[in-house]
Amino acid sequence: MNAARAQASRAFGDAIASFESALSKIEAALSAPPPADEAAHLAALAELAANSGVAAPLLRKQQAFNTAVVNELKHQRAIQRAVLELIRCQTSLVAFLRTIKPYVDTRDFADVLRAISDEDLKRSDALLARDRRREVQLADIETELTAIRARIGELQRALTT
Repeated sequence: MNAARAQASRAFGDAIASFESALSKIEAALSAPPPADEAAHLAALAELAANSGVAAPLLRKQQAFNTAVVNELKHQRAIQRAVLELIRCQTSLVAFLRTIKPYVDTRDFADVLRAISDEDLKRSDALLARDRRREVQLADIETELTAIRARIGELQRALTT
């Protein structure tokens, strides 16, 4: 019994470490520079985009479009790398959940999942409350800005008369 519990405990620790590692890789995938071959390809596209409008001023719109396409490709590749890491993270999460199953029976497991969702709901409510406070602050700033503009208009009229 103790050996089985120790084995389960080791599996649990390994699963947590794997899951935490997978989570950190998602952020790293979003902020990491592209691999060398991809960077070279994107640099070549950027070079083509930059040089495409040199021939005539009429091609400036084309050059701006080409630059926007290259930037979008860079952004999409970063998102693709992050999605791949997210899939790996989900795999680690499933493995983690399988390791904690021996510790709890089905009802307890449901309670754990409910507690996690309650925590997410609380976090979501806190974010919504923060957003509401920001909206009120923005409305106050807009009101003050309108009053300042009105006062500046009055001062300008007073100076011109």
